[in-house]
Amino acid sequence: MLSNITKYCNSINIVYSKGVQETIFIMSKTIIELPNFEGFDYSWIDSEFNHIADMESGYYRDELNLSDEKKEEIREDFFSQNFEELKEEICKVYAQNYFNDIEVETNLELDAQFESLGSQQTWLCRLDRFFIEMPISQAQSLLKWIFDNKYQELEGIVKRRFTAQDGYIPHYSNILKEWGDYSEWDHNQIGTALLVFFDDSSFNYDIHEKVSEVIYGQIFNTLSDDMQDFLNKEYQKKEDAEAQLSFFKDLLKTC
Repeated sequence: MLSNITKYCNSINIVYSKGVQETIFIMSKTIIELPNFEGFDYSWIDSEFNHIADMESGYYRDELNLSDEKKEEIREDFFSQNFEELKEEICKVYAQNYFNDIEVETNLELDAQFESLGSQQTWLCRLDRFFIEMPISQAQSLLKWIFDNKYQELEGIVKRRFTAQDGYIPHYSNILKEWGDYSEWDHNQIGTALLVFFDDSSFNYDIHEKVSEVIYGQIFNTLSDDMQDFLNKEYQKKEDAEAQLSFFKDLLKTC
């Protein structure tokens, strides 16, 4: 559950003449929910987990001359620990690269950082909810750009997204004008505005590349301690054998 929509990072203490003290908080960052995060289950990220696990287990089999049975054992052992840590690292690079194309289109600097990952249970499945934080000044500049350049597109998105249907009762009006001043919008409303930059053909190559790099770089740590120990010992055996072979080759050259 998201408790604080706006983060307070700075404060000013004011002391009045009679010794009464008041603390004024300066709002510096706002929370935004990414409206089109694919989630970790049954998504391209899930497929990437499986693809890289298949590739890595096959690599260990070939590199260490292991059996197919051992390869499958390694494959099944992936993600048995440190999986939440891996997901957090993925979220960090996802947030950092989400706005790349938007920055190019708007010519704005948008410093987005991963804030938290939540979930929402529907009658059909569980959905991951992705929250980022961004300086308020940058978020307001982005909303102003959207209002100046894509207002009609946003009107249509709000209409489609928040029109009541069977089994769905929206908590927001489907009329954009009724949302009021965008400086007062919450994380859902700002997130909805981001949809003006996406369509069915949208594909963020940077996110896909960075997420894959994180999985490749950290997937070994998701193996159990016993499996990591086994593979490290197999690598040591291979290195010892190669060193011994090299020694005998050098010895033969001197004969």
